[in-house]
Amino acid sequence: MFVQSNGTSHSKHVDGICLTQRRAGRDTLVQWSNGDRRWEPTSDLEGNIILMGNGDQEEEEYNG
Repeated sequence: MFVQSNGTSHSKHVDGICLTQRRAGRDTLVQWSNGDRRWEPTSDLEGNIILMGNGDQEEEEYNG
């Protein structure tokens, strides 16, 4: 459920939760454990990407 980013050098961007995606799944909005919320390239994320949404959407799984 948690993802890590291979594309960031910020040591506090660990254990992220994926909220939603844009640009046909190429960008993913990630809420990091330190409170930062950033759009990350989906290809840079490591782990099982499960979109948690904002409560209005059903969970979706991305297998890329």
